[in-house]
Amino acid sequence: MSVDVFAQLQKLAEEARAADIVTLVGAPPEQAEFVGQMVLVADGQSWGEIVNASFTADIVNSLAGMAWKKPAAITRDFAGGTYRLFWDKLSRRQSALVLGAGHISQPLTLLLAMIGYTVTVVDDRPDFANTVRFPQAQAVVCQNFDRALEELNLASFGAIIVVTRGHRSDVECLRAVITQPAAYVGMIGSQGRVRGVINSLLEEGFARESLDRLRAPIGLDIGAQTPEEIALSIAAEIVAVDRGANCRPLSDKWRCK
Repeated sequence: MSVDVFAQLQKLAEEARAADIVTLVGAPPEQAEFVGQMVLVADGQSWGEIVNASFTADIVNSLAGMAWKKPAAITRDFAGGTYRLFWDKLSRRQSALVLGAGHISQPLTLLLAMIGYTVTVVDDRPDFANTVRFPQAQAVVCQNFDRALEELNLASFGAIIVVTRGHRSDVECLRAVITQPAAYVGMIGSQGRVRGVINSLLEEGFARESLDRLRAPIGLDIGAQTPEEIALSIAAEIVAVDRGANCRPLSDKWRCK
């Protein structure tokens, strides 16, 4: 199997992306040398080859019209022979990056973990950034924000939440994440603090279009006051963005007239 296929599979996993994985497990005796070859299919792209380009294209086109429910063996006839394939799936996992390890970050990490997110927490304070305070986090990074953001694969996070303790750290973090492909980028802070951060980045040359992606002040308006309530409002907004929801009360949506 091509090393490039393994490398691409690892990359897709690191980026928490879904992918179809098809492996040849049975072939006519004269084609036995091809057993073990793999094709990956994700977001309309494919990597690898099984037997030849024509057979690979047939497999990729077939997958487009099939719904995956569980790992399955499938059979395909090609050029007078019968081939057996094993079809598996790399599941898309939601991942979140929480920048700041203060009192809001604790319940936020817990809530995100409860709804299926893998969470990475970053802070430069050892008393805050540790696994004792964040047992639900997949990773806790105790490092300066600039260094941590250089080393992390930022493109792998579907949600990035900036909840640092000050203006300087906010700017530092947003400078690194605002152009990333995350569906959700949010920052906590008052209107004045948010405006100051945005103005700083505009002066540095960041495009207004990029900064318009920022959700700040962060969260849904549920009248939150405590750290737990604020965390709930943030988690709810992240889910709403992921699902394309309009946040209307269900009682309004389904109320009998």
